[in-house]
Amino acid sequence: MLKLKINIMTRCSFLLMVSLLCSSMTWAVQGPADRLAKALQFKTISYQDRSRINYPAFTRMLEFLAETYPEVFAAMEVETVNDYSLLMVWPGIDRTREPVLFTAHLDVVPVEPGTEHLWDQPPFAGVIEDGRIYGRGALDDKQGVMSLLEAAQDLLAQGYQPDRTLVFAFGHDEEIGGADGAGQLAAAMTRQGMRFAWMVDEGGMIIADGPLLSDRPMALINVAEKGYLTLTLTVTAEGGHSSRPPEVTSIGRLSNALARIEANPFPPRLVPPVRAMFETVAPHVNGPNSLIFGNLWLTGPLVARQMGSDQLTNSFVRTTTALTMFNAGMKENASPQRAEAKVNFRLLPGDSPEMVVDRITQ
Repeated sequence: MLKLKINIMTRCSFLLMVSLLCSSMTWAVQGPADRLAKALQFKTISYQDRSRINYPAFTRMLEFLAETYPEVFAAMEVETVNDYSLLMVWPGIDRTREPVLFTAHLDVVPVEPGTEHLWDQPPFAGVIEDGRIYGRGALDDKQGVMSLLEAAQDLLAQGYQPDRTLVFAFGHDEEIGGADGAGQLAAAMTRQGMRFAWMVDEGGMIIADGPLLSDRPMALINVAEKGYLTLTLTVTAEGGHSSRPPEVTSIGRLSNALARIEANPFPPRLVPPVRAMFETVAPHVNGPNSLIFGNLWLTGPLVARQMGSDQLTNSFVRTTTALTMFNAGMKENASPQRAEAKVNFRLLPGDSPEMVVDRITQ
C-alpha cells in the first residue's frame, strides 16, 4: 500500500529584491569580499535533525558580525532573538512613516558527505580565487547578510541617516523552515507593534551575459515566490530473507511509483510574473526574440515548452518535482518491510498543494 503524508511550509507570497551596493568599487585589502569569505568559514549548517546543529558556530558568527561592523551595531538597536537570530533597528528621522524590512539568513544547507572532493574549493574554506568567492552560503544567503551590513557601514561613514526606520532581520534556520528564526523574529516584531511599508528578501540577482539580454546586465526583481511542499511516500510490504524474496519488494514498489512521478512532470506554463518579465524585456532585444516576447498571446505555449526543456529555466514555468530522499532496508540479505521516500515540489503561483496531491495520487 502506498501512502502519502504532506508537509507544507508557507512563506511570504510577495517579495521584492534589490541590491544595495557600496558606493566605492575600489576595495582595501580587507574589503567586502574578504569579509564575506570569512563569514563563509562559519559552519552555520541547518540539519533536518536539529540535534545535529552546531549552535556554537552561530554564536561565533554573530560575534564576528559585531566585531566586523562595530559602527553599524553602535548605530542600531540590536536584539538577539531566540539565541541565534538577529534583529537590528536603524531609527529613521520621520517616525510617522512605516519602516522597511530587510531580511536574510545566517544558515546554510549541509554538504553531502563524500562529495567534498567534487567542489572546486573546500565548501567552508572561504577561498577567493580568479575573481570568485567560493563557499557554502556565498549566494544563499550569507551574501545577503553581509551586503546589508556593508551597505549600512558605507552609508554611516557618509553621515547618512534614513528618513524612515530600517529594520534588518537575520534568521538562523531558514533552510529547515524558519520556525525558530524567522518565526520568532516575526513574533518579536509583532510584540513591538512593527508594521512595514514593504520588505526586501533574498531572491533576484544581477545577471551579465544572460540568455535574454546578452549585451547588458539585467537585474531580476522578484515579485512572487513559489510555494513549498514535501510529500512523504511510504510502502509497507512482506519482508523476509533475501533468499526467498517476494515478487515485488517494498523498494521495488516504491521505486516504480517514483519513476512514474519523475517521468510525468507538471506541464509548463507562463505565469503572470514570468510573462511580465518577457514583455518588459521585449523592447530591448533584437531579432526574433523581440517578436516572440512581444507576442506572447500567440507564442506563450512555445516559450513555456522551450523553457521547460532547459534545466536553468525549467523552474520559471513549472511546478518542479524533485526526488530528494529514499530510506529502506536494515540488512543486505533481508527484504525490508518498509520503504519511504520524500518528494519535494516548488509550486508555481496558482498551483495548490491539493492539486499536487491529486496529481501524485493519480
